[in-house]
Amino acid sequence: MDPLVATLALILLALLGARFSFSTRSVPAGPRLLLRTGTHFLFLGFLLGPTVLGLLSREALGQLSPLLGLALGWIGLLFGLQLDRGALKQFPPVFLVLALGQAALAFVLIVAAGIVAAGSLQVEGDSVLLVLLGAAATACISAPAGVAMVSANFMAKGRVKDLLFFIASVDAAVGITALHVVYATMHGDPVLMAPGGEPVWFRLLAGVGLGVICAVIFLWLARLRPSREELVLYLLGISALSAGAALQLQLSPLFVGMVSGALITNLNPNWHRVFRLMERWEKPIYLILLLLAGAALRFPTWWVVPLALAYAVVRGVAKVVSTALLVNTLTLPFPTPRRLGLGLVPQGGISIAMALSLALTLTSASPRIGGVDAGELLLATVVLGVVVSELVGPLFTTAVLRTAGEIAPGVEEALARGDREGARARTH
Repeated sequence: MDPLVATLALILLALLGARFSFSTRSVPAGPRLLLRTGTHFLFLGFLLGPTVLGLLSREALGQLSPLLGLALGWIGLLFGLQLDRGALKQFPPVFLVLALGQAALAFVLIVAAGIVAAGSLQVEGDSVLLVLLGAAATACISAPAGVAMVSANFMAKGRVKDLLFFIASVDAAVGITALHVVYATMHGDPVLMAPGGEPVWFRLLAGVGLGVICAVIFLWLARLRPSREELVLYLLGISALSAGAALQLQLSPLFVGMVSGALITNLNPNWHRVFRLMERWEKPIYLILLLLAGAALRFPTWWVVPLALAYAVVRGVAKVVSTALLVNTLTLPFPTPRRLGLGLVPQGGISIAMALSLALTLTSASPRIGGVDAGELLLATVVLGVVVSELVGPLFTTAVLRTAGEIAPGVEEALARGDREGARARTH
């Protein structure tokens, strides 16, 4: 397919997908989350890609890389806008410690489990270590979509639900930062990128510096309160600039976008206006990312299936263990279930964006693990692992909220009968 036609087709599919949604009233909780988060667009992209129909060839995907970079930059920028200092101060500081601490501890546990498993299978090398670190960075984070869906479906109310939503909304900062550190520490290693002479600290600061520069450019452009159309163009330009520069300099585009977004939200007095505009365009851009990720998806070996299952299981155990340790250690303002981490099992699109970003860099260097392309192996494992987590995650989240008493008695029975008015009355 001609790249121009492919671009127009992707934009049309994204706009239609953002405008029209599938009915999910009679769909079980797990599949409902898949539909609401747009994961089915991954499979649509896979069908359109070179593996199945070939409407999006490998050459066309390569020429669509600027569109992919724009999507990565937009997602990083939007996440950074959520890190508003004033909004975070509305919650107890111990919430932030718990959110970031459990993600960091989960990252360590996942890496340790991966190293032990690789050693027992006698699979070693820099490529293996890189894939383990990248997979752990994508696995240590959660997604608020699962908590929001369960809360809306069962009309849950309470402090445990609010705590779960807060944790899932901010802990991606740990995974995105960890991925940036992987980029910096592995730079110069031939399995990742062309050798370079810059020290690790220089590349760590380079990512921060690039994010600061992009934020300053946007703040300067937006100082005269531009119109809505101009602001959208500025946001598209900054997203493309930050991601394109990051990929060119072999840095993490999500990290650069996150730094820019955090600075914009804390320095721009009209950040709410910026955030509302980005939210309005979030779904079509997110769907473009999913379509391109699905088109780039390949299954180079049948080992992808057990690896994805292991990825999902190890991630779930790490989230439960790390959260339980911190719940028992920290002094929280209300009784918190020890198995709070079960409510963080649902995983979202940021993990897929992170895996796709690293897979693109890996593909350019073509490292291999047991004769299999490392980038293809990483992307396929993470995508299937995310699907598994989103299928079973809402069930665990529901169990946590039910145990905490935040799903009112009789609500589930009323909903099963289709009596939403009755369920709503029971919540009050």
